[in-house]
Amino acid sequence: MDYKTALKFIHGRPRLRKEPTVKRMTAFLDQLGNPQDAIQGIHVAGTNGKGSTIAFLAKMMETTGQRVGTFTSPYLERFNERIAVNGIPIRDDEILTLVEEIKPIVDELDQTPLGGPLEFEIVTAMMFLYFKKHPVDIVLIEVGIGGRYDSTNVFTPIASVITNIGWDHMQILGDTLPKIAFQKAGIIKTNVPVITGTEDQAALRVIEEEAKKLHAPLKILKRDFKIDSKENFFSNTFAQIEHIHSGLLGLYQVNNLAVALETMLVVSRQLNWKINYDQLRQAVQHTQWAGRMEIIQKRPKIILDGAHNLPGIQALKKSIQAYWPEQKVFILAAILDDKRFEAMLTELVDLKQVELTLTRFNGPIKRAAVDWSELHDPIRKDINYQANWQLALKEILRQAKPSDVIIITGSLYFISEVRPQLIK
Repeated sequence: MDYKTALKFIHGRPRLRKEPTVKRMTAFLDQLGNPQDAIQGIHVAGTNGKGSTIAFLAKMMETTGQRVGTFTSPYLERFNERIAVNGIPIRDDEILTLVEEIKPIVDELDQTPLGGPLEFEIVTAMMFLYFKKHPVDIVLIEVGIGGRYDSTNVFTPIASVITNIGWDHMQILGDTLPKIAFQKAGIIKTNVPVITGTEDQAALRVIEEEAKKLHAPLKILKRDFKIDSKENFFSNTFAQIEHIHSGLLGLYQVNNLAVALETMLVVSRQLNWKINYDQLRQAVQHTQWAGRMEIIQKRPKIILDGAHNLPGIQALKKSIQAYWPEQKVFILAAILDDKRFEAMLTELVDLKQVELTLTRFNGPIKRAAVDWSELHDPIRKDINYQANWQLALKEILRQAKPSDVIIITGSLYFISEVRPQLIK
C-alpha cells in the first residue's frame, strides 16, 4: 500500500448510515486498545466558529509553551491537515502507517452486525491512535456533525466547548434550534467544565439543562465572560485583559475569540499552566485561519470566506455592512445543494453594494453545488450565473476597481478548490 491507496481506502468508506450511534465507534476503538483514553483534550462543537476557536486556542497554547495537537475538518488543500501538531500536518508516511494498522480491523468489523466504521469514524480513530503514539500536552478536537452521536464523542475531555447554535444539517440534527442544541449538548460530560457562546435563548436553555443534569460547571458568553470589541477588552469573574486585537477578520470572530479566551483561562487553572496576558495578546494578534475571512490580495481586496450555511452567511453579511458599507463588493458564491441555498443567497442580494454571482465547483463525493435551474424565479433577477468559477472570477477581476472588494464564499469545499490556484 502507498499513500494514495491509503487515502482511497479512507474516502471509499460509507459516509452515513441510517441510525446514529457511537456503538460502532466504541467497538472499533476497543479493537485498537482504546487510544482515546490516553489523550488529554478539549472537545469543540457548534454550528459555526469551531475552527476559528480552535485556531485561537492552539496559538495561545503554543505561545505559552504547550505542544498542541489539533483535529479539524474539512481540510483545505491536503488530507494531512486534519491531524496536526503545532500547526504542522502529519506526514504522508504517518498516514500510511495508521491506515495499515487499522485496515485489518476494519475488514473484520465489516463482517459484524454493526458493520464496519464510516469514513469519518476511521479518520477519528486514526487521530486518537496517532496522539496515543505521539503524545502532546493537549489535543483540540473538533466535532464532525452535531455532537451526541459524533464519532469524536467517545472520550472525556478536560473542557467542552459549544461555540454557538444555528441552522445547519437539519436533516440529521433536527428542525428546531432546541433539537439541534440537544445534539450539540451531547458532548457535555459529568463534572467537566462547559464554555459556550450560544446566544439563542431556547437553545441555551437546552445546554443549561444538560449541564445541570451532569453537574458540569457552565460558563456563558455575556453572562460569565464578555468581550468589548470597541475597547478591545476581555473580562470574566477572575480576569481582565486589555488591548486584545484579533488576527482574524470578521465581526463574528469577536465571540469566537471570547469563547477561546475563556476556555484558555479555565483550562490553564485546571492544569496549573503558567501564563501571562502579554503572551495571550501576542497569540491572539498573530492567529491565522486559512479560508476564513482570509485576505489573499489587497488591490482589489480578495477575501476567501468559508461561510457554508445560513448562520455563516448572516455573519458574513454583518461584516460586509460594517467593513465596506460604501464600497462595491463582488461576491462569487458556490453552495452545496443540501444547504438552505435560497435563504443564503437572499441574505447577500439584500445588500445594496453587492453584485452576486453564483457558480459551481466539483464538490465532495456524492454532493453537488447548486445549479441555476434549482433557483426560483424571484431571486434569479438579482444574481449573475456562470457555471465555471474560473471564468466567473476572471470577469469579476476585469470589472473590479482597485478600491473594490471581492469575496469568494459559500462552501469550505469551494474554498479548498479555489485557494491553491489563487495563492500560487
